[in-house]
Amino acid sequence: MGNIIKKLSFDVINKIAAGEVIQRPSSILKELIENSIDSNAKKIDVFITDFGKTEIQVSDDGIGMDLNNLKVCFLNHSTSKLNSFEDLFKLNSKGFRGEALSSICSISKTKISSCNDNCGIRNFIEVDNNDISKLGEEVGSKGTTVISRNIFYNVPARRKFLKSDKIEFKHIINEFVRLALSHPEIEFTLKHNNHPIYNLKTANQKKRIVEVLGKSIEKKIIPIEEKTNLVKIKGFVFKAEFLNKSRNNQFLYINNRYVKSNYLNHAISKSYDGLVDKEVKPSYILFLECAPDKIDVNVHPSKTEVKFDDENIIYAIILSTIKHSLGKYNVVPNIDFSNNINMSIPSETKVSAPTIEVDYGFTPFKASDKNSNSNINEFFVENKRESIFSENDIELISEYPVFDFSNKFLITKSKTDLLIINIKRAFYRIYYEQLLNEINNKRNLSQKLLYPVEIGFSSKDIIVINSVKNILNHLGFTFSIKQNNVNITSIHPAFEFAEVESIFLDIIEKNYEGLEHLSPSLNDRIARLLAKSKSKKILKLKNKKEQDLLLNKIFSCKEPNYSPDNKRIIYKMNIENINSKFN
Repeated sequence: MGNIIKKLSFDVINKIAAGEVIQRPSSILKELIENSIDSNAKKIDVFITDFGKTEIQVSDDGIGMDLNNLKVCFLNHSTSKLNSFEDLFKLNSKGFRGEALSSICSISKTKISSCNDNCGIRNFIEVDNNDISKLGEEVGSKGTTVISRNIFYNVPARRKFLKSDKIEFKHIINEFVRLALSHPEIEFTLKHNNHPIYNLKTANQKKRIVEVLGKSIEKKIIPIEEKTNLVKIKGFVFKAEFLNKSRNNQFLYINNRYVKSNYLNHAISKSYDGLVDKEVKPSYILFLECAPDKIDVNVHPSKTEVKFDDENIIYAIILSTIKHSLGKYNVVPNIDFSNNINMSIPSETKVSAPTIEVDYGFTPFKASDKNSNSNINEFFVENKRESIFSENDIELISEYPVFDFSNKFLITKSKTDLLIINIKRAFYRIYYEQLLNEINNKRNLSQKLLYPVEIGFSSKDIIVINSVKNILNHLGFTFSIKQNNVNITSIHPAFEFAEVESIFLDIIEKNYEGLEHLSPSLNDRIARLLAKSKSKKILKLKNKKEQDLLLNKIFSCKEPNYSPDNKRIIYKMNIENINSKFN
């Protein structure tokens, strides 16, 4: 029997290890930017080509490397950040394992160019499969540039399992944003296919947050600050009224390192108890500082998981700090008794009796035939903007009685079944089919706003809005984009003025997440998002007429039984089902 156990080759070992560190193009970006930050760079420029699949380039003006250091920087476990085992307990750098460059060079064609003085000449190496294939000199200033091309070119199975261009680019943007937020003292730029995405100048923390996440964020956040012997906390949390079910705006940093912690996230969520529903998620940008020997970041190659010595105490401090700030900044309005206002009514003030005017010539019997139908058409006048029911629908009469149950369901019957209809999902289906039909029309209605609405967004949000601009314009939403501001002048008549901002925020929030596998068509995704946004506003049906109209409209849909998300709208019970409940 021959040897079964064999030692893996160095090349195979490198590629396996690279899979832990470099999972997608955004992993390369993260590691390269972190190296630039550790090099004391004041400016970091990022260039992305074809969503990171063709090329990722990161340039900095940091301390740089001489030729000797350049020749060993890409070797496995080569690092300038650790000298001994004890250094693991006092880490102040982003990296320390010495795995990043080695992993990148294992799965991509890499060029590293660097200089540690101002002589104007750089040394460069080109690395292929962890071997130097070319060594030379080129013109360049102090600092380092790393170019990674053709990710996973030598591991085709891994390249095959990369996600769509849009998803990979979203991960790249997320990594860039996380690092840019935590270092406002560094100037960052990001270009994709030579198109500028971010141009961030040095700033204070709040200004950097507004620049990265969008101007509209400024009115949504309140500052947090606390200093104890164990931990310092500073940053911002969102006001309760601006929270939703998304986890997009959750940024937690420990000693300026982005981390994920379900335990500490729970403390932040608990701070909002009594202010929001349980399914609503908190949004925050929080920075914690504690002694390096009190935490362990050497848990996972991604370095986003940490362990604390005193996790329970930190949990309690975060909880009390956020609760205090939410109260301090008047999340719940209160009466200011220090304001010297006389609220009493002087006793000598005389109140005159109201005058009543009566039109003695009025009689309801003189109303014209046109006005005699006003009660019937009241529903249509009231809902004219919603354009979900047409006046022709009044001709349709429900054959069977219908009644509302708990403002959530309509109960009626057919010839053979008892029918229970989910009201919100029915509206969702009706709006969806209407909007999808309108998207396919050559021309649609548009209602001009009396006062244009201007909303500030982040650069990554603008990318999403630009991708759907043509469809929204076709639907009647007229707007222009200048820098990171969207100026909206007209909207679809089905929507109200107050809904304008939430429509755009819903589109950005979802960013079609979870819809791509269900609806490959962009038109279909937009119709779903707008219809869902509109149906959320439906509270209840006011009267019998509205109930009948909803029934008639849902049964005229192409697919009345299921919502666009494939959730049941109508539940049917036949006599056998009902009888079985009484056996």
